[in-house]
Amino acid sequence: MCDSSSPGTGRLPVRQPAGFTLVELLVVIAIIGVLVALLLPAVQAAREASRRSKCQNNLKQLAIACHNHEDTYKKFPYANKADVLDSYNWMHLLLPYIEQQTVYDLYTNLGGPITQTGDWPGAHGFSTAAPFIQARTTILAVHQCPSDRGHIMNETNLPYYTRARGNYRGCAGSGDMYGNRPDGAPTAYVAGIGVFAVTRGQIYGTANPPKQSTFAEMLDGSSNCAMFAEALKPAMINWSTIGDNTLGNMGGSMFSTFLTPNSSAFDRPWGPCPQPQGDAAYRWPCRTLGGPLRPPGNHNNNQRTAHVAARSLHPGGVNVGLGDGSVRFVSQTIDVVTWRALGTIMGGETLGNF
Repeated sequence: MCDSSSPGTGRLPVRQPAGFTLVELLVVIAIIGVLVALLLPAVQAAREASRRSKCQNNLKQLAIACHNHEDTYKKFPYANKADVLDSYNWMHLLLPYIEQQTVYDLYTNLGGPITQTGDWPGAHGFSTAAPFIQARTTILAVHQCPSDRGHIMNETNLPYYTRARGNYRGCAGSGDMYGNRPDGAPTAYVAGIGVFAVTRGQIYGTANPPKQSTFAEMLDGSSNCAMFAEALKPAMINWSTIGDNTLGNMGGSMFSTFLTPNSSAFDRPWGPCPQPQGDAAYRWPCRTLGGPLRPPGNHNNNQRTAHVAARSLHPGGVNVGLGDGSVRFVSQTIDVVTWRALGTIMGGETLGNF
């Protein structure tokens, strides 16, 4: 019989256990770390591309809804029902055209007259009645950009006001929402009106009804007119004009092309900005113009000089819905003259590349 023991010892050889040395293990970990570092940006880019595509689809739906409204009534929705802070706006009129007829029907005073006393009943959807609360707190998926922070309901501590927010605004023009020179503009600056412009002192059901644009007024061409763009939602329960597209205010349901997208210059809304209202993480510049409060405060020229830029968390720019129903991603480095021209419907400007 063969002897398999080591010579002179009488013992079987000892087998070393298989495994990695410390150096080999560290090398493997380093390789995995490098692979993760290479793959993570690609994964994040793919996710952002998906989110941006979803955001563009939302804007597409809103633009098509506007076209359907125009096809029915021969005019686009009004910017707001009355020239008064917090009024009904285009968002409410588009509800039937984005498959939200049920929510639309809950606003029982939307098509009714406005009483110009006290809280101006009929100008807005504020109420403690159950149908109004249900309508105002319905979070509409088509108004939520997936690249923004998660939704936080507005003023949940006040049933009369509590409401959802959204990420999209209508274009009022290149100045304030009346087409006048905005705060901070040089004296010689000439602004123009947009699709969702407002006539000073307009009130639904009166001799000065809300302005409603038409395709015929798009003298610059529908493909050269911004209709909607992105906004950012605050992450707090307190009221801020910014990101509150349920309200017919500059910075709520409306924006201006006076400032380029994601501008480092201050937004200038009437009403509070997010930071002093409790959203310390809101990093975009905002400086309030102050009041006014809703009536019995001033309603004629209520949003004078206010302007708020289009803003998003998409790297490098914002999505914009144009008058022809198309959606474009517009770089935040766009020439300011081109951007301002894009905000008007009858300025007669020659647009550059965008």
